[in-house]
Amino acid sequence: MKDKVQQAVGGAREKLGDVTGNRRLRASGRAQRRTAQVREVAHDLRDKASGVIRDVQSRRRPERPADPM
Repeated sequence: MKDKVQQAVGGAREKLGDVTGNRRLRASGRAQRRTAQVREVAHDLRDKASGVIRDVQSRRRPERPADPM
């Protein structure tokens, strides 16, 4: 969620820079927006990798034999 907010703020700064003709504001907004996009993709990949690792680990665990009494 934080990354989406940063993308929106960066996009707003970029557009404000366009409207006012301020190149620095436009460039910093673009950088902020793109950085947030990269972070969001990285978080998504990390979450997917964690899921894959959990699946593989659950498949590799041998079943424990029943406890004889």
